Amino acid sequence: MMSEYTSEKMNPDAPVLLETKGLRKYFTGKKGLFNPNPPIVKAVDDIDLTIRKGETLGLVGESGCGKSTLGRTILKLIPMTSGQVLYEGQDIAAYDKKKMWEMRKKMQIIFQDPYSSLNPRMTVFDLVSAPLQVYGIGSREEQKEMVISMLSDVGLDKQYLNRFPHEFSGGQRQRIGIARALILNPEFVVCDEAVSALDVSVRAQVLNLMKKMQKKRNLTYLFISHDLSVVRHVSDRVAVMYLGSVVEVAGKKELYTSPRHPYTQALLSAIPIPDANRKRNRIILEGDVPSAYNPPSGCKFHTRCPYAGEKCRTEVPLLKPVGEEGHLVACHRKDIDQ
Repeated sequence: MMSEYTSEKMNPDAPVLLETKGLRKYFTGKKGLFNPNPPIVKAVDDIDLTIRKGETLGLVGESGCGKSTLGRTILKLIPMTSGQVLYEGQDIAAYDKKKMWEMRKKMQIIFQDPYSSLNPRMTVFDLVSAPLQVYGIGSREEQKEMVISMLSDVGLDKQYLNRFPHEFSGGQRQRIGIARALILNPEFVVCDEAVSALDVSVRAQVLNLMKKMQKKRNLTYLFISHDLSVVRHVSDRVAVMYLGSVVEVAGKKELYTSPRHPYTQALLSAIPIPDANRKRNRIILEGDVPSAYNPPSGCKFHTRCPYAGEKCRTEVPLLKPVGEEGHLVACHRKDIDQ
């Protein structure tokens, strides 16, 4: 049941673990004879985010809005174009290979597809122990004991050690992926659509497991998902992305009960209500999502926004505080804080 893994209230006084400042990741199209000036895709565009130790920050938005790119840019799995990523106050964007090598023990990722993220030629032991072998941690026997202990934590028996990925279900494969991500005892984990490829019943089991591991190991999650219902139940705070930019950030309860940005309101109106006698006032957005190669000027959402004015077409709105403490919205509407 969803209620089983509902997030506990986050401590607002918890220290900041990770912070991004003006983070950008731009991709340039292919240059050719007939395309001397290739277009630039602003996949992550000037993003400021703060994540506190021990919390789960949910990151939502339509497919292609830059959620996964943001997560991978934070981890430096892909190089950033500009900006800062501060981890416990230190700018890891400036780290050389040696420093980043050590930092990767603290920062891990759980990938979306449990079918393609595991090497089919490696056994469970080889997959989960790979990070230990890379960092030279423990002898072969010690590594085996650590892997067995880790598998036990994620609900898998030691009898699976010498089996291959194709012998497991999707849920079991994702448990192996979680074990591999946590074997180095990281502090920060990016969960990139970690349950979207799983059946609903299996999804609940994996989410329960992730919440259990977070509590046991004091983990901090950046939980990326397009499933608003799942994000509501696992997150402490939620950030909403649109076309490479963050348009709203708020505590879970505040965002789902009092969304301020028109895009957030439209997203939440699409969540199904499991009650035939209740109806939600669905907000239907006009037009298609603009091309990332040629985003609109000013507010990127103004081409689909029912409240757009002249200022929205020319000026980029900045995140500003509204409502409860910590609620930030990027919108020019004068009544946004009412």
